[in-house]
Amino acid sequence: MTKLEQLIKELCLNGVEYKSLGDTCSLVTGATPSKTNPAYWENGTIPWMSSGEVNNKIVYDTETKITQLGYDKTSTSLVPVHSVVIALAGQGKTRGKVAITEIELCTNQSLCSIICGKELNYKFLYYYLDSKYEELREISNGDGTRGGLSLRILKPYVIPVPPLEVQAEIVNLLDEYTESVSSLQQELEKELNARKKQYEYYRDLLLDFGVHGWETSDCE
Repeated sequence: MTKLEQLIKELCLNGVEYKSLGDTCSLVTGATPSKTNPAYWENGTIPWMSSGEVNNKIVYDTETKITQLGYDKTSTSLVPVHSVVIALAGQGKTRGKVAITEIELCTNQSLCSIICGKELNYKFLYYYLDSKYEELREISNGDGTRGGLSLRILKPYVIPVPPLEVQAEIVNLLDEYTESVSSLQQELEKELNARKKQYEYYRDLLLDFGVHGWETSDCE
């Protein structure tokens, strides 16, 4: 019996409880200072996350920062480290994607920051919502790439809330798997680059007649 199976057997005698995001978390949307006012942007120091940055999965910094004045003049809010950010809108495949914040930051209006309460491990919530990407897109408002999520949709969205010990063990297992996959991807990328260079070398060798010392007297 695995550690996870043992924990579930001991702590989930009556099954796993399900609760809404609104009952277990605080959900906060952001805002964008006016782009026409340089005083809101120039030499900014407050990290401000745009919707495209959710694709980074883990956010250690933001491409753009706003000034204190820009922050004061909008309804955006600073959210704490280890918030789970979900894209409410965005072109292509962005909508419904989630990321974890590793810095205190604020966001634009196309992102919702989910701040976990004491019942939830933030990484557990991240992995769960990440696994529900297609479902979240399906329940979005509208259709196609013009759809959008909203607080009205997300707050009643139901998630499993197993005991924290169970959540922590699930996170440990998924972290290990994620790390192994990342390591494998890096090795495959190295192998792919090596094969590409090998291909280019032999391609040039075979096509550059006479350049590499080949016998070319019979070649027109």
